[in-house]
Amino acid sequence: MLLSFQSILPLFLMISLGYIAKRTVFDTKMLPGLNQFVYFFAVPALLFNASSKESISNLLNIPALLAFMSGVVLTGLLAFVVSRFVFRETQAEQLVMRGLNGVFSNYAYMGIPLTFAVLGETAYGATVSIILAGNIFLIGGAQMLLETIRQKEVGIKPLLQILDRSLLRNPIFISTVLGLTVSANNIAIPSAVASVLDMLAPAAVPVALFCLGASLQLTRTAIRYSELGWMILLKLCVHPLMTWLAFLMLGVDDSVWLVTAVLLSALPTGALAHVVALKYDTFEKETSQIVVFSTVVSLLSVTLWMSWLG
Repeated sequence: MLLSFQSILPLFLMISLGYIAKRTVFDTKMLPGLNQFVYFFAVPALLFNASSKESISNLLNIPALLAFMSGVVLTGLLAFVVSRFVFRETQAEQLVMRGLNGVFSNYAYMGIPLTFAVLGETAYGATVSIILAGNIFLIGGAQMLLETIRQKEVGIKPLLQILDRSLLRNPIFISTVLGLTVSANNIAIPSAVASVLDMLAPAAVPVALFCLGASLQLTRTAIRYSELGWMILLKLCVHPLMTWLAFLMLGVDDSVWLVTAVLLSALPTGALAHVVALKYDTFEKETSQIVVFSTVVSLLSVTLWMSWLG
């Protein structure tokens, strides 16, 4: 456990550095610019480099992806049942957002640093695939459900708009697809372009973690403490447990995919869930606080999962 803690501690120290900098010397007006640099340049460069070195067959591990999505479905169903019958929530939009908070991880800002740092190049394929699945099916799916609830049905135009926003304009999706295209067709990248990508990619991890720390807002909670505790338990403990059980029940015998999927499931709720909450003006303050407090608690929970997975 000590080794697991030591391997993950630098990531959380960088997050802490961002939080301390915000409280002391860092001008928070600069944060949006840094976030845009990470989201539109550094992380896409990192994912492009990773995916361009992976074969399509390694990325499309269908049994492992099915196991990962099965864990998502099981966790989402449990989130619905507890929210509906224990916390007596009846509004459909609120139930969707609670489900999203329980299954969507901070893939880009914590998942990439964690799996790449801990597991190395062996985790590139699994990490890239799971990030794509998370953005397509979880963020895109949640938006489709919310549109369905509000419009009673989803027409072609709203569907295309969701597809456009969640995929076609998503730099994470675009960079990964471009990388896979390069890999599949053995396209040679000009040395100047490769050099630029190699300079950008290493910035993704430290700057992403610094921005995450600088964006944390430890304010008084707008959600009941009992439900906040449940949502944190669901995301950090139940979700990875369901993922592990899904791999076991479906007989997926791939240790790299198993460890990667469980670790990514064990991460705190991702900031994109808050973006969706803001867009639809539902469960917004509660989502913000779930993101913050699950991030703080994840230092312990992720360490425990890493230790248990060996």
